[in-house]
Amino acid sequence: MAEQPGHVEARVLLGQLYYLRQDLKNAKESWEKALELAPGREDVRKMLEKLKQEAGIEKNLARSDIHPFVLRFAEGQVPVETGSLREMLRDAHRQIGQQFNFFPDHPIPVLLYPDADFHKVSGLSHPVAGLYDGKIRLPLTPGRLDGNRLRAILWHEYTHALVHDLSLGRCPVWLNEGLAVSQESRVGPVDVGLVRKALAEGKLPTWDRLWSQQGYEEATLPLYYQTSFLIAQYLARRWSWREMVQLLERLGQGVPIQDALRAQYRTDPAALEKEWHGWLKRKM
Repeated sequence: MAEQPGHVEARVLLGQLYYLRQDLKNAKESWEKALELAPGREDVRKMLEKLKQEAGIEKNLARSDIHPFVLRFAEGQVPVETGSLREMLRDAHRQIGQQFNFFPDHPIPVLLYPDADFHKVSGLSHPVAGLYDGKIRLPLTPGRLDGNRLRAILWHEYTHALVHDLSLGRCPVWLNEGLAVSQESRVGPVDVGLVRKALAEGKLPTWDRLWSQQGYEEATLPLYYQTSFLIAQYLARRWSWREMVQLLERLGQGVPIQDALRAQYRTDPAALEKEWHGWLKRKM
């Protein structure tokens, strides 16, 4: 069958909408039809492969919707009552949404899996407390996930969902993480001891290094998280969350991070970083 670009994209987008609503059956059908029209679409093929793996794992998960969340969980294994879990999500939606002045108009799936299933789906080589990849995914780590820790992780991952929407997925990894930790810190304190030590030794990662880092290197994770958190805190407190949202929207327009910082804060990024160092020294 000859490729029909308009029909293909419509099928792909429809599949993505079904996927976000946790309607995996219809998502699969839409993507299969897209692949029939365009057999060379490797992106669609990969989405189908991922969906098939998830479907096998998620078919036995219970479901409980609470706008805008589609909540799926392994029944009897969640460390809090379902009502408490729903309240945590409602609280995150309200409070983080108010800070960003942004409330998504599409479903956000939240899935809580047994550890082994989480690692199958995430494909990550290093341990994480949660993951956002279009869906919020959390491992149910036995004995380590009490109510307050679960709340902090949900706030962290929900922030990723908002940052993704506001920046259209173009926010640098570590600014994204810094904003997520910043919101997480509203639930409980964040340790910044590694930044204090690195600052004293002149070994803090530069902003350029953070912005250009595409993935996660396990050895640098704790320091990068703490550094990014303090950058986000500085920018939001020195100016405002409104300006932070505008920065994300600039990134969503395709503006490179250095140009976006310069335009939004009306300061050369190098000078901005120098001011941040001064703020850190006073804070530490």
